[in-house]
Amino acid sequence: MNTNSIIIKSAGGLVKKNYSMLGDKSIAHRAILLGALGSGEYKVKNFPNNKDCSTTLNCMMQLGVDIKKIGNTLYISSPGYSNFNKKIYSLNGENSGTTVRLISGILAALGIETKIIGDESLSGRPMGRIVEPLELMGGKIKMEDNHLPLYFHNNSGMHGINYHMKVASAQVKSCILMAGFLSKGVTKVIENMYTRDHTERMFKFLGADIKIIDKEIVIRNSKLQCKDIFIPGDISSAAYLIACCILGTGCTITITDVLLNERRRKYIDILKSMGAKIKYNTTKILNEEKVGDIVVCSGILKGTSIDKNIIPYIIDEIPILSLLAAFAKGVTIFKGVEELKYKESNRIEAIIYNLNNMGVKTKFDGEDLIIYGEKKYIDKNIYIKTFNDHRIALTFLCAAVRSKETVFIDNWACTDISFPNAINYFKDFIRII
Repeated sequence: MNTNSIIIKSAGGLVKKNYSMLGDKSIAHRAILLGALGSGEYKVKNFPNNKDCSTTLNCMMQLGVDIKKIGNTLYISSPGYSNFNKKIYSLNGENSGTTVRLISGILAALGIETKIIGDESLSGRPMGRIVEPLELMGGKIKMEDNHLPLYFHNNSGMHGINYHMKVASAQVKSCILMAGFLSKGVTKVIENMYTRDHTERMFKFLGADIKIIDKEIVIRNSKLQCKDIFIPGDISSAAYLIACCILGTGCTITITDVLLNERRRKYIDILKSMGAKIKYNTTKILNEEKVGDIVVCSGILKGTSIDKNIIPYIIDEIPILSLLAAFAKGVTIFKGVEELKYKESNRIEAIIYNLNNMGVKTKFDGEDLIIYGEKKYIDKNIYIKTFNDHRIALTFLCAAVRSKETVFIDNWACTDISFPNAINYFKDFIRII
């Protein structure tokens, strides 16, 4: 057994508990990237300290931003984007696609000479989707075969464009918006399907000249303010606690001060449509984001069909929804999930492999993932292959709640990418043996 693996069993108890989550990963990235474009000092509170967000932090420090971390608070002093370092030997994106795709808009627009590298997983993910629009704006970027490393060269300045999105990706959209903000003229991004809108909200909070009309976002260069930012609890991490509670017996949990962005809580809306006993309540607005509490109880789910227009909102939650679908009554269909192939792993392959190991019938038909439910309990020892993907590891930890035997997870350490010390959150639902 390798040192990163764990063996777990159901704890079997009734869980009645309140939880507070680490800061939302998506907002944490943007708090550092966008917040530091202005000149001045600000604090980021409830920083999640996971590997992905720490990667963004390290890259911005190489650009010349001074960042001190005390506990879960960052104290940031930025020289402003016009004073960023103009030549950097290399930036390491490690496993973080968000870091690379978002910071690329900044690097290209400012003509910073550098290269971006990453780990084996990140080096296999497509990058042409950001290079193409950045080159249309006047950026000078070299890559080979659509993958890292990316080489950034000085340019004579970039200009705004009208860009119709070719893939439903918040990362690509954010890259273009960041580049557009730092370029001459006006940049307009037109989406075919709505995607997560944290970048737009953060720009608005910091005072940028940005306008959003339906699926069109228009941005131009303007003065940004340095403002303190509180990062609400990560709703994607909360998804696993919610799943454990639903799969348990007689459990009730409350998750406080969690992000309730309309495009991130679709996971909860889907669960409600499946019959879950779950409700949420907005209590405040922070950084233009809705924040509040989620209350969930154990219960029985029924299968559902999820339209492809919803997929961009739940791209990180599809694995855990797939697991829940395995224990629901009837069939669940996720339509148009091709983008799952290009995450930290091929998540379609990872979901199907592990559900099949559990004895759950699955099928990938065209671009649709189909899960045949009716599973009540897992009555055998199961081996979970994570494919070194944090979302897969966290998803199948939740399977232990419905297991009469043991669940072996081959690489638990990969969960540090998004959810460090996650095991401590689940000790009421599962136990390590």
